[in-house]
Amino acid sequence: MKRIAFLFLILSVLMFANPLLTGVINEFQTDTILGQKIEFHPINYGWEIPLVNTKVYAPGCSAFIDTSISNPPYGYTVIDSTILNGNIFLPLYTGYIYLYKPDYFIDEINYSDTLHSPILAPPPGASASRFAFIYFYNNQPYPSEDWYLDSTPTLGTQNDDYPGCVISGYVYLNNNPIPNAIITANIADSIQTSGPFHKACTTYTNNDGFYKFDSLWPVRYWMTATFGNYPPYSELSPRLWALWQTNLNFYFVGGEESKFEILSLQELLNIYPNPFRNKLDIRYEISETRYETMNEHISGISNPISVGLKIYDVTGRMVRDFSRLTVNGERPTILWDGTDDSGRKISPGVYFVHLEAGDLTKIEKVVLIR
Repeated sequence: MKRIAFLFLILSVLMFANPLLTGVINEFQTDTILGQKIEFHPINYGWEIPLVNTKVYAPGCSAFIDTSISNPPYGYTVIDSTILNGNIFLPLYTGYIYLYKPDYFIDEINYSDTLHSPILAPPPGASASRFAFIYFYNNQPYPSEDWYLDSTPTLGTQNDDYPGCVISGYVYLNNNPIPNAIITANIADSIQTSGPFHKACTTYTNNDGFYKFDSLWPVRYWMTATFGNYPPYSELSPRLWALWQTNLNFYFVGGEESKFEILSLQELLNIYPNPFRNKLDIRYEISETRYETMNEHISGISNPISVGLKIYDVTGRMVRDFSRLTVNGERPTILWDGTDDSGRKISPGVYFVHLEAGDLTKIEKVVLIR
């Protein structure tokens, strides 16, 4: 009944008062020996907030702050029994916490020891801590958060020890694990917050076909697997969480088609330097014999054939098209300056150079750095 009455109270406040701050609970511990504590910290709020008369609710109990204290700009305040009037007990395994101050803030968190709970109940000696960050979606900033368990609680100061997120999985060819497949992870959501986490990274599968990335941001990533002469296989991951490892597998099927056959030594594709920063030198040569053979196969007429040279990103999107007609024996050189077809600079990362000549395709991976 108390919780229902509280919700009605909050609804009336939201309808007739100024907007309230949310996201103010930053860390808590339920350990009865070290003491049950709640850390108050609004995200990027640069004004002093009086905390006296703040209501604190937990399952079956409530209290209020009866001490004239204030939270300093961008600061931290620890709420415990020494500043509370009333009885508050945070259940050890499953519970909730409400904080409410009229005209200022309201926040609620629910925690549990249930598998895949967004906030896990902290074990003895540890705390549940929040990692706050800002990401951009459709050019709009959005505050977000991810919770983790901290074995060295930092109540009253900035949270630390956030481990980042993990994504792992296997790569299969016709249901058989394959080693040495290339896996890339590229962040899909722009991050404003700084931190020691990877926005783009590359690894290879081991002998069991397994790959793993750690120290990732708690957002979505474009995951791409490349193997042999198969087209890149890309997939957008779900949003990542520090508490729960994400698994994502890739499945290649069938045989390598003839159009993805590797060109022979007479059909060269040379790329230099790789990685590159400002200019990428792309050179290719297709022999006169090969021209005649392909044209006879296609039309029976020995004429110049269409040669396509295109650049793709890890999602399979074409960013630059250098396609042109070439003549027998010509050795063209193309310089790519890391821009798209509109002349705009593209982001650093992994790209794929596709050379197509008749029924053949040669694919080379390149890395752009800034």
